Amino acid sequence: MINERDMEDSLNYLAGSDEKYALAKADVLRAEILCKRIRARILVGEEGAIELRKAKAENFPEVIKADEEYCTATLDFETLKAKRSRAEMTIDVFRTLEASRRKS
Repeated sequence: MINERDMEDSLNYLAGSDEKYALAKADVLRAEILCKRIRARILVGEEGAIELRKAKAENFPEVIKADEEYCTATLDFETLKAKRSRAEMTIDVFRTLEASRRKS
């Protein structure tokens, strides 16, 4: 069962992770922009049809590294988002249990 301590911990976690959540979201956006910029720079420097240039760009170490950083930023953000969601659910369940207890 969820108790008052769990609810308080969840409230504290939410209050303390607002900025971290925003920074993680910004990291995802930044990584996405970087991926696009690197690909664009490589496409401009390559010869041939656009599809061929796109295919070549995917094998550049810079592109692979940027994609990995994007995946890492996304994982970090989604993990934080899930933890915050679980904290919100804990608070909601506690409120529901308390309301039911008061009715009894």
